[in-house]
Formats: sequence, structure tokens, C-alpha cells
Amino acid sequence: MGGDGIYRKTEKGRTEIATRANKLGMRERTLLIMVDDKTTRSDLLSRSAHPASGDILDSLLAQGFIETDMGTMPAGAGITPVASVVPAAAGTIRPAAAAGQAAVEVSLVSASRFACRALVTYLGPGADDLTALVEKTKGAAELATILEKCRQIIQGMAGRQKAEEFWAGVSARLPKA
Repeated sequence: MGGDGIYRKTEKGRTEIATRANKLGMRERTLLIMVDDKTTRSDLLSRSAHPASGDILDSLLAQGFIETDMGTMPAGAGITPVASVVPAAAGTIRPAAAAGQAAVEVSLVSASRFACRALVTYLGPGADDLTALVEKTKGAAELATILEKCRQIIQGMAGRQKAEEFWAGVSARLPKA
């Protein structure tokens, strides 16, 4: 993921702020605005309370809206159907489903973060209400129910393949009941 260099907006990022041409979601736009050519990744993350802020910064970096003094991420480094997650101290780790993939953290937090990131990726700014609903859940059963509804919405709006990618990602992260 992104290093802790100084983050700055690219020309694409400055254009997005001025024109909203790419229709970034509220959280993405907020973090993009916070990038000021003086602030490191860790400083930006400490200013943002949203749990997916690191993932949002990585997405902005991968899409070319921002860059670091260490350069931008390589092409194709965006979100994958089962993105690797840096394991936190809490939660268990499942072995990777395919060779070359990192282990996946199994926890409510990991499943929630993946779901929010995927919802924004697949549905754009319209996903904000769904991400808020996902973030409010307290237990695994409640989260699974909401994620199944999200899956149905993604299928209706983005297609069956995207819905299956979403479900594979959240299923890999949800703790077994």
C-alpha cells in the first residue's frame, strides 16, 4: 500500500476538485481535499476518523488523483476482488485462496472495511447510505444480513459478476457463526 511520504494532488486530482468530473464519493473527495502537499499518510489517517481511510487513500493513489514524493503506485494496483489486507492484531488469519495472494484477516472490522470499499467502488457516491449502514452493525449475524442485501443491490446495479466478487471478498473475511 502507500508509503508514508508527503502526499500531493496530481493534475487529475486538482481537476476533480474543481470540476467533480469523476464523481468521487464524499469520503474520497474529503480525503482528496485534505491532501495539501505537506502532509504524510500517517498525518492524513490521524485526521480522518473513517475506518476505510487508508484504503481510500490507496484507491486515490492507484487512480492517479494523488501521488507521494516516492511516486505513484504501479498501474493495476487498484482494488482486486479479494484484496489483501494487512492483518491487525485482533482477528484470525485465513490462508490465501490462491497462490500469490496475501492472507486475509477474519474479523467484523475487516469484513466491514472490505464491504465499504467495494460498495464505493461498484456503486460510486450512491453507496454512502449503504456504507453507513454497514458501519453501524454490531454483530456477525446482523452484518451478514446487511451484506447479503448489499450483494443484491450490487447485482441489480453493477451485475452478477460484481456481486459475486463482493460476496467472495466479504465471505472470506466474515467470522464463522
